[in-house]
Formats: sequence, C-alpha cells, structure tokens
Amino acid sequence: RRDATTARRQPPPATDAAVQVSDTDELDALRDTIRAAGLPYYLVEDAGRTQIAPGSKTVLGIGPAPVHLFEALTSHLKLM
Repeated sequence: RRDATTARRQPPPATDAAVQVSDTDELDALRDTIRAAGLPYYLVEDAGRTQIAPGSKTVLGIGPAPVHLFEALTSHLKLM
C-alpha cells in the first residue's frame, strides 16, 4: 500500500523506446534538438573493442523527460 509519504519519494513512471535514425547526421540533429529543448541526454561513442570503429556514435539516451516531450521530439522516427 502506498501512502502519501511513499508516493512523494518515488519517481514518476518512466517510459522507454528504441528508435532508429538513418545516419550520424540525423543522430547529431536529434541530439541538437534534445539539447535545445533542455532535456538531459547522453551520447554513447563506441570504445572500438568489437567490429564497430572507436568513437562511432551508436546510442543517444534521452531523459528522464515527460512522455509528451519525448514523443514530440521522436515520434517521426521508426521504432526498432
């Protein structure tokens, strides 16, 4: 059972999605849009310990953010 104190301490529900971009230019543009919106993000650059070249941009983590902002900025992208 959740009382008022417990509810205040727990973070709001979060959502996640994996979407696809066509190339690093689109990934950079999305990062710039996310940055301009003031949302937290993290751009992953591969360490190069597998087949992916060192420094390759592979993932853009976004959030936490309200779902409506996340959807407004990514709804044009294809889900993976």
